[in-house]
Amino acid sequence: MPHLHRFLIAVVVLGGLTSPALSADPVSEGQLERLMDMASQMPDRPDHDYVTNSLQAMLRQSRELNLSQQQTEKIKTIADQYERTKRDRESAYKRSEMEALKLIHDSRSSLFSIESAVQKADQEHSKLRMTGIKALREARDVLRPEQYGQWRQDHAGEQLAKGAPHQERGEQYDADPGDAGRLAPH
Repeated sequence: MPHLHRFLIAVVVLGGLTSPALSADPVSEGQLERLMDMASQMPDRPDHDYVTNSLQAMLRQSRELNLSQQQTEKIKTIADQYERTKRDRESAYKRSEMEALKLIHDSRSSLFSIESAVQKADQEHSKLRMTGIKALREARDVLRPEQYGQWRQDHAGEQLAKGAPHQERGEQYDADPGDAGRLAPH
């Protein structure tokens, strides 16, 4: 179940637990912000830092991977562009989630308008994910196949050493390190 859907269910359940007098009052911006903070700390939240961490790992391992100066500069450019775009996408995603929350707590909102807002938030989240996937693919294309295979093998080893299985973080690695076909930041 996508993050937003679990969060919205939690908000509706928690909202139903409050007294009728409290639920009739409009939700303040501060209350919505606190709800968003709580949602961002859910343990199964997709890790949007995976792409940043992966690109930084490529740069840290530039010597071991025998990256040329040109390759290193291209990856730095990709990482910088990704960070700028990620900020914009995250902002749009958070705004759309806030709009959905406002509609949920407005007793005059139709289910259709709530559903539309939830779908818009899901679309914004997909755009955020695709931004990361595109950045990883661009970085992969800068590397020669043997460099990418080495990086992926080293990066997978680092991630395993940190103790969290790939699927818990949404990462996917193929068994064959020479196959550069699959990258998934979530």
